[in-house]
Amino acid sequence: MKLDMYEFCTTELQQKLSPMRTKFKEQEEKKMAQKAKLIAEGKLLGPKLAGAAAIAKKDENVEYEPFQFEDDVGSNNSGYYELAAVLTHKGRSSSSGHYVGWVALKNGEWAKLDDDKVTLVTEDQILKLSGGGDWHVAYILLYAPQRLEKMREEEEEEEETPPTAEETLMFQWRLLTQQTLLLLRPINNDIIVTSFHLS
Repeated sequence: MKLDMYEFCTTELQQKLSPMRTKFKEQEEKKMAQKAKLIAEGKLLGPKLAGAAAIAKKDENVEYEPFQFEDDVGSNNSGYYELAAVLTHKGRSSSSGHYVGWVALKNGEWAKLDDDKVTLVTEDQILKLSGGGDWHVAYILLYAPQRLEKMREEEEEEEETPPTAEETLMFQWRLLTQQTLLLLRPINNDIIVTSFHLS
């Protein structure tokens, strides 16, 4: 659900995008190395549970690197975007049918906003919004700049300890109760629809 606009940019803009893109690559390599180490040591609980419990252990106040150039408000300093929301139409013609909104939440979950009915769905269901028969067809896609978490010094120095089975179970219980009590609320106040420069 990522969009990389780098190849559509001018050479001059590509050079300006390179430093932040390098930071993204370095962070991804660190994450992959940590995961490989945990797998080798037999400490990985399984992708879903380990990831979910690790998220539970993280500080809620995550800080991000700036996503725009200082001298260009509304720009994107990496060229990376991620899908933030989708508007779909379900019906046989544009004059009849029904419109539904789909909004990205955290951790790969999405909210389906069908009038006053809000339900949680997975990324897999978003990927199926391609129409066919009477199924939803994506009508408008809204992308936001991909955000890069700031690496805290203690995170870089300390080894990440895998969550215990008890922490994992407690997280799963909290997640289940939160999903059960989900109410419509502002989803992600920092989603910003930005433009990028092709010239």
